Amino acid sequence: MATRLVCRSTCRSRLVAYLPSLQAAVHHMRAFSSYDERRQNTRHMEELPEADSKTIWPDAILGPFGPTDKRFPLPGLVGARHQLVAPKQQELPYAKGLSDILSKELPQDRQAKVIVQAAANAQQMSEAEEDDVLLDDLSPSTLDTLEYVAQDCPELIRKDFMDLFPGFDVSRGRFTVITISQKTDNDMSAWSVDMELEREELLEQFVTAAQEICSFLQEAGFWADFIDPCSGRPFLGPYTNSTMFETDERYRHFGFTIDDLGCCKVISHHIWGTHAYVGCLFTNAAYNHPIIQELTEPRTYDEEECDQED
Repeated sequence: MATRLVCRSTCRSRLVAYLPSLQAAVHHMRAFSSYDERRQNTRHMEELPEADSKTIWPDAILGPFGPTDKRFPLPGLVGARHQLVAPKQQELPYAKGLSDILSKELPQDRQAKVIVQAAANAQQMSEAEEDDVLLDDLSPSTLDTLEYVAQDCPELIRKDFMDLFPGFDVSRGRFTVITISQKTDNDMSAWSVDMELEREELLEQFVTAAQEICSFLQEAGFWADFIDPCSGRPFLGPYTNSTMFETDERYRHFGFTIDDLGCCKVISHHIWGTHAYVGCLFTNAAYNHPIIQELTEPRTYDEEECDQED
């Protein structure tokens, strides 16, 4: 039995994909890494530069009996002087004190620019609303148990991650958040023995897969790290007192809901509710980089192939 990637969307600075399992996500990354490595190791013949237009070739009719350099057609490599000296370009006199009345922007021009900019902003807002509707229409199939979301970290909360990653400057350059939500059989808001066993199993799968994904990103030249769900701290980075557990309020900015049950808090998925186990990765690779977008490419998986990834 085979399952495939069925949902794909790029909404502004967000990419969403649904996969049959976490092993399928790792398989996507591994396939891209192998392809990129083969592409880099393939030897390509370097293209020869185009012939310079100033290169002097022998006469096409006389061949070797003609002059080797057409600039010196006479015997003894003698040529006329005007052929060697380039004519001087006539310099235009600089007009000093020229008024800028012709280059100065008029009020009518400023008004026109404001109107054009307002129309462009209105069009962008309309397109964003259409993308939001498209994103809301996305839903996983009955065989998909994993949601993969890559998005730009909102600028307003970037500073909140500075203490979490002391070894990386999150205030500069790209800062992409990758959330991986696994659908669970048990309700994560109610404790039970089955829930605890499933949670431990999903924890082990997430840590193993997140290490491989970060490794692929690092091999591609990017910085990458993920949050250890047990400690709430970066798994690969230096130790820090700052933490980010799955009920952290910052998850609200990534599309999740934090429900306060009175005795505790629980994270809720927009489709699976509290039947979800959420993990989080961070990288400075753009959300639309090929190594991340590879997960949105349709691909067929066999169950035996996914089981081999365990």
